[in-house]
Amino acid sequence: MDLGFTAEEEAFRQEVRTWLDLNLPAEWRHRGVGGYREDDDTDLQRQWQRRLHDGGWLKLAWPREAGGRTATPVMQAIYQEEMAKSGAPIILGRLGVSLLAPTLLVHGSQWQKDAYLDKILGGELVFCQGFSEPDAGSDLAGLRTRAEKRDGGWAITGQKTWSSGAHYADKSFLLARTDQQAEAHHGIGFFLVDMHQPGVEVRRIRQMTGGGEFCEIFLSGAEVDEKDMIGEPGAGWKIAMTVFGFERGGLAQAARFERAVEQLAGLARERGAGADASVRQQVAQAQIEAHVFRLIGLRNLTKAQHGQAPGADASLTKLYWSEMDKRIQETAVGVEGPYGALAPDSPFALEDGRWQYGWMWAQAETIYAGSSEIQRNIIAERVLGLPRGR
Repeated sequence: MDLGFTAEEEAFRQEVRTWLDLNLPAEWRHRGVGGYREDDDTDLQRQWQRRLHDGGWLKLAWPREAGGRTATPVMQAIYQEEMAKSGAPIILGRLGVSLLAPTLLVHGSQWQKDAYLDKILGGELVFCQGFSEPDAGSDLAGLRTRAEKRDGGWAITGQKTWSSGAHYADKSFLLARTDQQAEAHHGIGFFLVDMHQPGVEVRRIRQMTGGGEFCEIFLSGAEVDEKDMIGEPGAGWKIAMTVFGFERGGLAQAARFERAVEQLAGLARERGAGADASVRQQVAQAQIEAHVFRLIGLRNLTKAQHGQAPGADASLTKLYWSEMDKRIQETAVGVEGPYGALAPDSPFALEDGRWQYGWMWAQAETIYAGSSEIQRNIIAERVLGLPRGR
Protein backbone atom coordinates (compact mmCIF):
# COMPACT_ATOMS: atom_id res chain seq x y z
CA MET A 1 0.00 0.00 0.00
CA ASP A 2 1.31 3.44 -0.97
CA LEU A 3 0.83 6.06 1.78
CA GLY A 4 2.48 8.98 -0.01
CA PHE A 5 1.93 11.19 -3.03
CA THR A 6 4.42 12.20 -5.69
CA ALA A 7 5.54 15.79 -6.23
CA GLU A 8 3.42 15.89 -9.38
CA GLU A 9 0.34 14.71 -7.46
CA GLU A 10 0.89 17.28 -4.71
CA ALA A 11 1.24 19.99 -7.39
CA PHE A 12 -2.10 18.85 -8.80
CA ARG A 13 -3.64 19.07 -5.31
CA GLN A 14 -2.43 22.67 -5.06
CA GLU A 15 -3.90 23.40 -8.49
CA VAL A 16 -7.30 22.19 -7.30
CA ARG A 17 -7.07 24.22 -4.07
CA THR A 18 -6.06 27.39 -5.92
CA TRP A 19 -8.95 27.03 -8.35
CA LEU A 20 -11.40 26.47 -5.48
CA ASP A 21 -10.12 29.57 -3.67
CA LEU A 22 -10.84 31.62 -6.79
CA ASN A 23 -14.13 30.03 -7.84
CA LEU A 24 -15.97 28.75 -4.75
CA PRO A 25 -17.57 31.59 -2.75
CA ALA A 26 -17.68 31.17 1.03
CA GLU A 27 -21.49 31.36 1.04
CA TRP A 28 -21.66 28.36 -1.29
CA ARG A 29 -19.64 26.09 0.99
CA HIS A 30 -21.62 23.32 2.61
CA ARG A 31 -21.35 22.77 6.37
CA GLY A 32 -23.57 19.74 6.81
CA VAL A 33 -22.57 16.32 8.05
CA GLY A 34 -25.29 14.16 6.49
CA GLY A 35 -27.29 14.00 3.29
CA TYR A 36 -28.17 17.17 1.44
CA ARG A 37 -31.53 18.64 2.28
CA GLU A 38 -34.36 18.77 -0.20
CA ASP A 39 -34.48 22.56 0.01
CA ASP A 40 -30.87 22.92 -1.14
CA ASP A 41 -30.66 25.59 -3.83
CA THR A 42 -30.91 23.81 -7.20
CA ASP A 43 -30.04 27.01 -9.04
CA LEU A 44 -26.82 27.23 -7.04
CA GLN A 45 -26.07 23.59 -7.80
CA ARG A 46 -26.58 24.22 -11.51
CA GLN A 47 -24.33 27.31 -11.40
CA TRP A 48 -21.62 25.36 -9.59
CA GLN A 49 -21.83 22.56 -12.14
CA ARG A 50 -21.40 25.09 -14.94
CA ARG A 51 -18.30 26.53 -13.26
CA LEU A 52 -16.79 23.07 -12.88
CA HIS A 53 -17.56 22.27 -16.51
CA ASP A 54 -16.06 25.53 -17.74
CA GLY A 55 -12.98 24.80 -15.61
CA GLY A 56 -12.55 21.40 -17.25
CA TRP A 57 -12.96 19.45 -14.00
CA LEU A 58 -15.92 17.31 -15.06
CA LYS A 59 -13.82 15.68 -17.79
CA LEU A 60 -10.87 15.06 -15.52
CA ALA A 61 -10.67 11.30 -16.12
CA TRP A 62 -11.74 11.41 -19.76
CA PRO A 63 -9.21 10.62 -22.51
CA ARG A 64 -7.47 13.59 -24.09
CA GLU A 65 -9.08 12.93 -27.47
CA ALA A 66 -12.46 13.51 -25.75
CA GLY A 67 -11.28 16.74 -24.12
CA GLY A 68 -10.18 15.25 -20.81
CA ARG A 69 -6.93 15.04 -18.85
CA THR A 70 -6.68 11.23 -18.58
CA ALA A 71 -6.28 11.72 -14.83
CA THR A 72 -4.95 8.75 -12.89
CA PRO A 73 -7.06 7.21 -10.10
CA VAL A 74 -4.86 9.07 -7.61
CA MET A 75 -5.53 12.43 -9.28
CA GLN A 76 -9.25 11.72 -9.35
CA ALA A 77 -9.17 10.85 -5.66
CA ILE A 78 -7.24 14.03 -4.82
CA TYR A 79 -9.79 16.11 -6.73
CA GLN A 80 -12.74 14.49 -4.92
CA GLU A 81 -11.00 14.82 -1.55
CA GLU A 82 -10.34 18.53 -2.01
CA MET A 83 -13.94 19.09 -3.09
CA ALA A 84 -15.14 17.38 0.08
CA LYS A 85 -12.72 19.30 2.30
CA SER A 86 -13.80 22.64 0.81
CA GLY A 87 -17.48 21.99 1.46
CA ALA A 88 -18.28 22.40 -2.23
CA PRO A 89 -21.97 21.94 -3.06
CA ILE A 90 -23.09 18.90 -5.00
CA ILE A 91 -23.86 19.43 -8.67
CA LEU A 92 -27.43 19.21 -9.90
CA GLY A 93 -26.81 16.67 -12.66
CA ARG A 94 -24.46 14.43 -10.68
CA LEU A 95 -25.91 11.12 -11.92
CA GLY A 96 -25.66 12.15 -15.54
CA VAL A 97 -22.13 13.48 -15.10
CA SER A 98 -20.67 10.65 -13.01
CA LEU A 99 -22.55 7.65 -14.43
CA LEU A 100 -24.22 8.28 -17.78
CA ALA A 101 -21.70 10.56 -19.54
CA PRO A 102 -18.70 8.19 -19.14
CA THR A 103 -20.96 5.28 -20.13
CA LEU A 104 -21.93 7.09 -23.33
CA LEU A 105 -18.23 7.51 -24.09
CA VAL A 106 -17.92 3.72 -24.06
CA HIS A 107 -21.24 2.53 -25.50
CA GLY A 108 -22.96 5.53 -27.07
CA SER A 109 -23.35 6.25 -30.77
CA GLN A 110 -21.72 9.34 -32.25
CA TRP A 111 -25.14 10.99 -32.47
CA GLN A 112 -25.76 10.34 -28.76
CA LYS A 113 -22.36 11.74 -27.80
CA ASP A 114 -22.89 14.86 -29.90
CA ALA A 115 -26.46 15.36 -28.69
CA TYR A 116 -26.01 14.76 -24.98
CA LEU A 117 -22.51 14.95 -23.54
CA ASP A 118 -21.97 18.70 -23.46
CA LYS A 119 -25.53 19.35 -22.24
CA ILE A 120 -25.13 16.77 -19.45
CA LEU A 121 -21.84 18.23 -18.27
CA GLY A 122 -23.04 21.83 -18.46
CA GLY A 123 -26.20 21.17 -16.47
CA GLU A 124 -28.57 21.93 -19.34
CA LEU A 125 -29.90 18.37 -19.30
CA VAL A 126 -30.45 16.61 -15.96
CA PHE A 127 -30.81 12.82 -15.83
CA CYS A 128 -32.17 10.53 -13.13
CA GLN A 129 -31.59 6.78 -12.91
CA GLY A 130 -34.31 4.21 -13.54
CA PHE A 131 -32.88 0.88 -12.44
CA SER A 132 -34.51 -0.26 -9.17
CA GLU A 133 -38.10 -1.51 -9.10
CA PRO A 134 -40.43 -2.48 -6.23
CA ASP A 135 -39.55 -6.16 -6.73
CA ALA A 136 -36.07 -5.69 -8.21
CA GLY A 137 -33.67 -3.79 -6.00
CA SER A 138 -30.75 -5.92 -4.89
CA ASP A 139 -31.85 -8.47 -7.53
CA LEU A 140 -31.83 -6.03 -10.44
CA ALA A 141 -32.00 -8.83 -13.02
CA GLY A 142 -35.57 -9.45 -11.84
CA LEU A 143 -36.82 -6.18 -13.34
CA ARG A 144 -40.25 -6.28 -14.99
CA THR A 145 -40.52 -2.98 -16.84
CA ARG A 146 -40.99 -3.90 -20.49
CA ALA A 147 -40.12 -2.23 -23.77
CA GLU A 148 -42.26 -3.06 -26.79
CA LYS A 149 -41.03 -2.37 -30.31
CA ARG A 150 -42.93 0.26 -32.26
CA ASP A 151 -42.33 1.93 -35.62
CA GLY A 152 -39.21 4.03 -35.18
CA GLY A 153 -38.81 3.30 -31.50
CA TRP A 154 -40.09 1.67 -28.32
CA ALA A 155 -42.99 1.99 -25.87
CA ILE A 156 -42.05 1.44 -22.23
CA THR A 157 -44.42 0.33 -19.49
CA GLY A 158 -43.57 -0.38 -15.86
CA GLN A 159 -42.53 1.14 -12.55
CA LYS A 160 -39.24 2.37 -11.12
CA THR A 161 -38.52 3.39 -7.54
CA TRP A 162 -35.89 5.15 -5.41
CA SER A 163 -35.03 7.38 -8.36
CA SER A 164 -33.15 10.36 -6.90
CA GLY A 165 -34.14 13.72 -8.35
CA ALA A 166 -36.71 12.34 -10.77
CA HIS A 167 -39.06 15.22 -9.88
CA TYR A 168 -36.75 17.74 -11.55
CA ALA A 169 -35.00 15.51 -14.11
CA ASP A 170 -35.35 16.11 -17.84
CA LYS A 171 -34.57 12.52 -18.81
CA SER A 172 -33.96 9.12 -17.23
CA PHE A 173 -31.50 6.42 -18.19
CA LEU A 174 -33.35 3.21 -17.43
CA LEU A 175 -33.46 -0.51 -18.02
CA ALA A 176 -36.41 -2.34 -19.55
CA ARG A 177 -37.01 -5.84 -20.90
CA THR A 178 -36.94 -6.06 -24.67
CA ASP A 179 -37.41 -9.85 -24.70
CA GLN A 180 -39.83 -11.30 -22.15
CA GLN A 181 -38.72 -14.88 -22.88
CA ALA A 182 -34.98 -14.35 -22.42
CA GLU A 183 -33.04 -15.42 -19.33
CA ALA A 184 -32.82 -12.99 -16.42
CA HIS A 185 -29.61 -11.19 -17.43
CA HIS A 186 -30.46 -11.16 -21.14
CA GLY A 187 -33.10 -9.42 -23.21
CA ILE A 188 -32.67 -6.09 -21.36
CA GLY A 189 -32.38 -2.73 -23.11
CA PHE A 190 -30.79 0.53 -21.95
CA PHE A 191 -32.93 3.57 -22.81
CA LEU A 192 -32.90 7.36 -22.49
CA VAL A 193 -36.47 8.43 -21.67
CA ASP A 194 -37.96 11.93 -21.84
CA MET A 195 -39.47 12.61 -18.40
CA HIS A 196 -41.73 15.45 -19.62
CA GLN A 197 -43.87 13.42 -22.03
CA PRO A 198 -47.35 11.91 -21.56
CA GLY A 199 -47.10 8.41 -20.17
CA VAL A 200 -44.56 9.36 -17.48
CA GLU A 201 -45.72 10.12 -13.95
CA VAL A 202 -43.40 10.93 -11.04
CA ARG A 203 -44.50 10.50 -7.42
CA ARG A 204 -42.22 11.64 -4.63
CA ILE A 205 -41.61 9.33 -1.67
CA ARG A 206 -41.86 11.25 1.59
CA GLN A 207 -39.07 10.19 3.97
CA MET A 208 -38.64 10.46 7.72
CA THR A 209 -36.22 13.34 7.08
CA GLY A 210 -39.17 15.30 5.71
CA GLY A 211 -37.64 15.32 2.25
CA GLY A 212 -38.88 13.75 -0.94
CA GLU A 213 -35.84 13.56 -3.21
CA PHE A 214 -36.39 9.84 -3.86
CA CYS A 215 -39.19 9.17 -6.31
CA GLU A 216 -41.28 6.53 -8.02
CA ILE A 217 -41.62 6.64 -11.81
CA PHE A 218 -44.71 5.17 -13.49
CA LEU A 219 -44.42 4.53 -17.22
CA SER A 220 -47.50 3.87 -19.35
CA GLY A 221 -46.42 3.43 -22.95
CA ALA A 222 -43.76 6.13 -22.71
CA GLU A 223 -42.19 6.64 -26.12
CA VAL A 224 -38.47 6.33 -26.83
CA ASP A 225 -37.02 7.04 -30.24
CA GLU A 226 -34.80 4.33 -31.72
CA LYS A 227 -31.78 6.65 -31.53
CA ASP A 228 -32.26 6.91 -27.73
CA MET A 229 -31.52 3.24 -27.12
CA ILE A 230 -27.91 2.74 -26.03
CA GLY A 231 -26.36 -0.25 -27.74
CA GLU A 232 -28.32 -3.25 -28.96
CA PRO A 233 -31.76 -4.31 -27.63
CA GLY A 234 -30.27 -7.05 -25.45
CA ALA A 235 -27.14 -5.27 -24.27
CA GLY A 236 -28.68 -3.44 -21.31
CA TRP A 237 -27.19 -5.61 -18.58
CA LYS A 238 -23.67 -5.27 -19.96
CA ILE A 239 -24.08 -1.49 -20.19
CA ALA A 240 -25.49 -1.35 -16.65
CA MET A 241 -22.35 -3.09 -15.38
CA THR A 242 -20.34 -0.30 -16.99
CA VAL A 243 -22.47 2.22 -15.10
CA PHE A 244 -21.83 0.45 -11.79
CA GLY A 245 -18.10 0.52 -12.51
CA PHE A 246 -18.15 4.32 -12.35
CA GLU A 247 -19.61 4.37 -8.82
CA ARG A 248 -16.68 5.19 -6.54
CA GLY A 249 -16.08 6.53 -3.06
CA GLY A 250 -12.51 6.68 -1.79
CA LEU A 251 -10.69 9.60 -0.24
CA ALA A 252 -13.61 11.98 -0.69
CA GLN A 253 -15.57 9.90 1.80
CA ALA A 254 -12.56 9.76 4.11
CA ALA A 255 -12.37 13.56 4.07
CA ARG A 256 -16.08 13.77 4.77
CA PHE A 257 -15.84 11.59 7.88
CA GLU A 258 -12.70 13.29 9.16
CA ARG A 259 -14.54 16.58 8.85
CA ALA A 260 -17.56 15.15 10.65
CA VAL A 261 -15.39 13.90 13.55
CA GLU A 262 -13.73 17.32 13.82
CA GLN A 263 -17.15 18.94 14.02
CA LEU A 264 -18.29 16.31 16.53
CA ALA A 265 -15.36 17.18 18.79
CA GLY A 266 -16.27 20.87 18.48
CA LEU A 267 -19.89 20.10 19.40
CA ALA A 268 -18.76 18.18 22.49
CA ARG A 269 -16.63 21.13 23.59
CA GLU A 270 -19.43 23.63 23.02
CA ARG A 271 -21.91 21.51 24.97
CA GLY A 272 -19.47 20.99 27.83
CA ALA A 273 -19.57 17.24 27.29
CA GLY A 274 -15.78 16.89 27.17
CA ALA A 275 -15.73 16.37 30.93
CA ASP A 276 -17.58 13.08 30.45
CA ALA A 277 -15.05 10.25 30.03
CA SER A 278 -17.47 8.15 27.98
CA VAL A 279 -18.01 11.01 25.52
CA ARG A 280 -14.25 11.54 25.19
CA GLN A 281 -13.87 7.82 24.48
CA GLN A 282 -16.60 7.86 21.81
CA VAL A 283 -15.07 10.88 20.07
CA ALA A 284 -11.61 9.27 20.20
CA GLN A 285 -13.04 6.04 18.78
CA ALA A 286 -14.66 8.00 15.95
CA GLN A 287 -11.30 9.64 15.19
CA ILE A 288 -9.58 6.24 15.10
CA GLU A 289 -12.23 4.75 12.82
CA ALA A 290 -12.08 7.72 10.45
CA HIS A 291 -8.31 7.34 10.20
CA VAL A 292 -8.61 3.61 9.54
CA PHE A 293 -11.10 4.40 6.79
CA ARG A 294 -8.56 6.71 5.17
CA LEU A 295 -6.05 3.83 5.20
CA ILE A 296 -8.66 1.58 3.57
CA GLY A 297 -9.14 4.25 0.90
CA LEU A 298 -5.40 4.44 0.28
CA ARG A 299 -5.23 0.67 -0.06
CA ASN A 300 -8.06 0.68 -2.60
CA LEU A 301 -6.45 3.61 -4.40
CA THR A 302 -3.15 1.75 -4.64
CA LYS A 303 -4.96 -1.19 -6.25
CA ALA A 304 -6.74 1.09 -8.72
CA GLN A 305 -3.46 2.82 -9.61
CA HIS A 306 -2.02 -0.58 -10.50
CA GLY A 307 -4.99 -1.40 -12.72
CA GLN A 308 -6.76 -3.78 -10.35
CA ALA A 309 -10.55 -3.70 -10.64
CA PRO A 310 -12.54 -3.55 -7.38
CA GLY A 311 -13.69 -6.98 -6.28
CA ALA A 312 -15.66 -8.50 -3.44
CA ASP A 313 -13.51 -6.67 -0.91
CA ALA A 314 -15.39 -3.50 -1.93
CA SER A 315 -18.06 -4.82 0.43
CA LEU A 316 -15.63 -4.25 3.30
CA THR A 317 -15.47 -0.57 2.42
CA LYS A 318 -19.22 -0.12 2.13
CA LEU A 319 -19.93 -2.00 5.36
CA TYR A 320 -17.25 -0.07 7.25
CA TRP A 321 -18.22 3.49 6.33
CA SER A 322 -21.98 3.02 6.64
CA GLU A 323 -21.78 1.47 10.11
CA MET A 324 -19.14 4.01 11.19
CA ASP A 325 -21.28 6.95 10.14
CA LYS A 326 -24.21 5.67 12.21
CA ARG A 327 -21.98 5.64 15.28
CA ILE A 328 -20.71 9.18 14.60
CA GLN A 329 -24.22 10.58 14.20
CA GLU A 330 -25.55 8.69 17.24
CA THR A 331 -22.73 10.13 19.35
CA ALA A 332 -23.56 13.64 18.14
CA VAL A 333 -27.27 13.55 18.94
CA GLY A 334 -26.37 12.02 22.31
CA VAL A 335 -23.99 14.90 23.04
CA GLU A 336 -26.81 17.35 22.23
CA GLY A 337 -28.81 15.87 25.10
CA PRO A 338 -32.55 16.68 25.06
CA TYR A 339 -32.02 18.85 21.97
CA GLY A 340 -31.02 15.70 20.05
CA ALA A 341 -34.61 14.47 20.22
CA LEU A 342 -35.98 17.50 18.38
CA ALA A 343 -36.98 17.41 14.72
CA PRO A 344 -34.39 18.99 12.38
CA ASP A 345 -36.80 21.78 11.45
CA SER A 346 -37.63 22.66 15.06
CA PRO A 347 -36.89 26.33 15.87
CA PHE A 348 -35.13 25.07 19.01
CA ALA A 349 -32.87 22.57 17.21
CA LEU A 350 -29.14 23.20 17.57
CA GLU A 351 -27.15 24.15 14.44
CA ASP A 352 -30.30 24.09 12.28
CA GLY A 353 -30.86 20.44 13.18
CA ARG A 354 -28.02 19.23 10.98
CA TRP A 355 -26.94 16.45 13.35
CA GLN A 356 -30.46 15.05 13.63
CA TYR A 357 -30.75 15.22 9.86
CA GLY A 358 -27.42 13.44 9.50
CA TRP A 359 -28.55 10.79 11.98
CA MET A 360 -31.67 10.04 9.94
CA TRP A 361 -29.65 9.80 6.73
CA ALA A 362 -27.20 7.44 8.42
CA GLN A 363 -29.99 4.94 9.13
CA ALA A 364 -30.51 4.56 5.39
CA GLU A 365 -26.82 4.21 4.62
CA THR A 366 -26.70 0.66 6.00
CA ILE A 367 -29.53 -0.28 3.62
CA TYR A 368 -28.97 1.42 0.26
CA ALA A 369 -26.24 0.31 -2.17
CA GLY A 370 -26.35 -3.13 -0.55
CA SER A 371 -27.50 -3.62 3.04
CA SER A 372 -25.03 -4.44 5.81
CA GLU A 373 -26.46 -7.97 5.97
CA ILE A 374 -25.76 -8.53 2.28
CA GLN A 375 -22.26 -7.05 2.61
CA ARG A 376 -21.46 -9.38 5.51
CA ASN A 377 -22.57 -12.39 3.45
CA ILE A 378 -20.38 -11.31 0.52
CA ILE A 379 -17.39 -10.80 2.83
CA ALA A 380 -17.92 -14.16 4.50
CA GLU A 381 -18.28 -16.13 1.27
CA ARG A 382 -16.07 -14.30 -1.24
CA VAL A 383 -13.38 -12.71 0.92
CA LEU A 384 -13.02 -15.10 3.83
CA GLY A 385 -14.02 -18.22 1.87
CA LEU A 386 -16.56 -19.43 4.45
CA PRO A 387 -19.20 -21.94 3.36
CA ARG A 388 -22.53 -20.64 2.14
CA GLY A 389 -25.26 -20.84 4.76
CA ARG A 390 -28.36 -22.90 4.19
